[in-house]
Parts: sequence; structure tokens; C-alpha cells
Amino acid sequence: MKNIQSVVFDLDGLLVDSEPVWFRVRQEMFGRYRLTWTDDDQKALMGKSTAAWIEYVDEKLQGQLRRDEIFDETIQGMVSQYRAGNVRVMPGADEALRSCARNSKLGLASGSPRILIDSALAANRWEHYFSQIISSDEVLRGKPAPDVYAEVMKRLEADPAGTVVLEDSESGIIAGKAAGAAVIAVPNEHLMPSPEVLRTADVVIPSLKMIEAAMKKIESSRT
Repeated sequence: MKNIQSVVFDLDGLLVDSEPVWFRVRQEMFGRYRLTWTDDDQKALMGKSTAAWIEYVDEKLQGQLRRDEIFDETIQGMVSQYRAGNVRVMPGADEALRSCARNSKLGLASGSPRILIDSALAANRWEHYFSQIISSDEVLRGKPAPDVYAEVMKRLEADPAGTVVLEDSESGIIAGKAAGAAVIAVPNEHLMPSPEVLRTADVVIPSLKMIEAAMKKIESSRT
């Protein structure tokens, strides 16, 4: 992996199996008001910035909560789940981080607010792996816009041509490609990207356990 200068990881659905937890937290919120939160609603918010998902939830809740209440209730629910150890680590996540960190600088670019990123990293003792950590809240546009990946590569002082993005979601794959990086897609079984978007990824693997083979495939395509 000597020609890969930097590797940028997504978080939700890639390193941690948080999407079902996000779903339960929102489903419980909506249930209190006899409203329904669906798989399609969840998929629509994957990779989105905090402002974007609050706007979406606010519209769906039809004025039942203020926007600050939506944020507080959702985030408190997620933080409590991380602290309780209820958010599963995705298979191969630890091995992928160790493998990539041996030869490349690592960044993390997530749609989650920073408090949740920090909770996830602290719960799994992953903080030391990343040279740069960025939330979509820190840039103008969330995924599928390339802003968060462009910014993390800028902070890493990394050339997009020498960067690999690891993503599970449709919006994240689009964002990584738009930022000029190679993309390894690890599709999330809960919210599978469309076949059309998956075809745009440089490599598709079923699990992070296959990260070394995926990296070698990207390296071979550059020689």
C-alpha cells in the first residue's frame, strides 16, 4: 500500500453498526406521537449533516417538537447507547484500521455531529488512529456533496489521487468519487446502495475483513 498516501474512513455503517441504533432512537421518538419512521426515511438521512437531518425530522414530526428538542433527544439517545456498549463494531473494523495505519495517514469523515464521533471513537479506543477527524457539520454541504472529503484531504495534505475513501452508503460513495479519491465500497446490509452507484466504486467488498485485498487491487490498477 506504499502508493496510497491517505485513507479516509466513514463511521456510521462502516466502522460501527450504528444505523439500527439511529433507527430505534428515531422510531421511539416518532412512536410517542403516533407517527412512523421507515427504512426509506433512514436511508434518506445516511451521511447527511446535522442541519439536514434535523430539517427532515422536523418536517416529518409536523411541529410536535422544536428543532433543538429534536437534536437533544436524538443525540442523548445515541450517546447513551454508545456508553452502554450497545453499538456493535462492524466485522473487520479493528483489523482494517490497524492495516491501513501501518502505511498511510488516516482521516475520518462522518455525517454525525462531533459529540457522537467522539463517543464512538472513545468507546472503541480508536482516537489514536486518526490524524484528522471531520464532521459534515464543519463544511457547507453534507454527503453526497464532496465537501467533507475534500476538507479532510486538505487537512491531511493529501492528494486525492493518492487517497482511498472507505464508504458503506450511497451518498458517501458519491461524495468520495466527487472528491477525486478512489472509493472502496463496503455496502451496508441494512440500507444497500443502488447497483448504479455501487458500479461507480473502484472496488466493492462485502466486509472490512477483505480490506488488504481491496487495497492491493487499487494499487495494481495504478501500476
